[in-house]
Amino acid sequence: MRITLAVVGGGIGGTSASYFLRELFGPNGVHIDLFEPNKIGGRLAVTEINGRDYDVGGAVIHPRNKYMVDFLKLLGLKKRKSRYSKLGLYNGREFVFTESDWEVITFAKLVWRYGYDAIKLHNYIGDMLDKFEKIYALQANGKSFSSVLDILNAMSPQFVEYMHISTKDGFKEHGFSERIIDELVSATLTVNYGQSTSVHKFVGSVSVAGADGGLWAVHGGNSIVPQMLLERSQATLISATVTNITLRPEAEDFVVGCLHGKDFTSSVYDIVIIATPLTEDTQPNLQFTNFPRSITFPGVYHRTVCTIVHGKLNFTHFGFKDQKDTIDEILSISQGLLFSSIGRLNPVDYEPSEGVFDVWKVFSQKPLTKLQLNTLFLDQKNVKVIDWLAYPHYQTERRRGEFILHKNLFHINAIEWAASAMEMSVIGAKNVGLLSYKAWTGKNETEAVENMKVEL
Repeated sequence: MRITLAVVGGGIGGTSASYFLRELFGPNGVHIDLFEPNKIGGRLAVTEINGRDYDVGGAVIHPRNKYMVDFLKLLGLKKRKSRYSKLGLYNGREFVFTESDWEVITFAKLVWRYGYDAIKLHNYIGDMLDKFEKIYALQANGKSFSSVLDILNAMSPQFVEYMHISTKDGFKEHGFSERIIDELVSATLTVNYGQSTSVHKFVGSVSVAGADGGLWAVHGGNSIVPQMLLERSQATLISATVTNITLRPEAEDFVVGCLHGKDFTSSVYDIVIIATPLTEDTQPNLQFTNFPRSITFPGVYHRTVCTIVHGKLNFTHFGFKDQKDTIDEILSISQGLLFSSIGRLNPVDYEPSEGVFDVWKVFSQKPLTKLQLNTLFLDQKNVKVIDWLAYPHYQTERRRGEFILHKNLFHINAIEWAASAMEMSVIGAKNVGLLSYKAWTGKNETEAVENMKVEL
């Protein structure tokens, strides 16, 4: 029997879930409607400056992110070319560390400032990623999990412990010095999540992994991936805002109500997958009606303001004597500065032969005033501001992170409470796809995998 399925949200989570569901149910086994009122891609977004597009949301992908690497091959995409760039760690007064034009000198400077901790941190990242990668074999064999803690425990029981201790305390227990925690580890958290080392150690570890080498982006923009996954899934895109989900107990299905502009419509679905952030501050936008228990989503999302500036960095403000000495990325190691990070951007279709672009992305905790922008930049030609709730506000409180909200009602974004990243969203989407398939068909893990092989 062909089932009807609704996916609420058109980011990387919702579109990859639609793709996995098509693999599982086959070309004729399911009708998928995907609801998205804005552009496909969600927090993978671009903005136009002087006729060229620039990534403003999720920007980089780790080389060991298997699903994103696989999508690149599946969709016939290629990695964006880049030029060597230098970063510095800034405390509001001076740079405590800056990279060199030469990698060997940069490594020597790291060891000089942080001692053996610099090598130890690299080894720590490698060990963590080894444990993390266990999820790929588990999901390839059809294994699914009802909660985020269950997924983490399957990777490593240590990861569950990481959820309940702060990054600072956890890294200190691991033997790292306060200097490397307060500077290097803190800088990654500030640029990636706009938060301090008080966040739990798992997200802190994911953030530090982003300081590893080999990070890449998709040529043409990372948002191409969800756009092409949606096409592959053969889902029907409905440009509307879902406002309520109503349970019909007698029929064991759901009525999904949505707004097309000012027009309200509703449709009935066997399965509903929510692929959008839901928290105390966002849940009022989506009502759950007629359920036997209240469906709530504790926690809040963290505000991040992204300001794109076409202009020249004010090098004298940062203590440089010459514009040529300016580095390409400035990471704050102190809370309360004007910015969390400032980084030079290249267009999504960049070629190294084009040289250097004076386009910068500034992350801050609140909008920058004109005076503040004038302090940071000279000769501003264009300024664009994207103000969004980008990722959870992380703490160390105990929470399971349930993927199953009710029978046949699932929530992908629960996984973001472990860590918010493209690969994490896809892992959550694959998990919810497996949960949905097994809940509907009653098939076990082995049968689910065999069905995928047959359909492929």
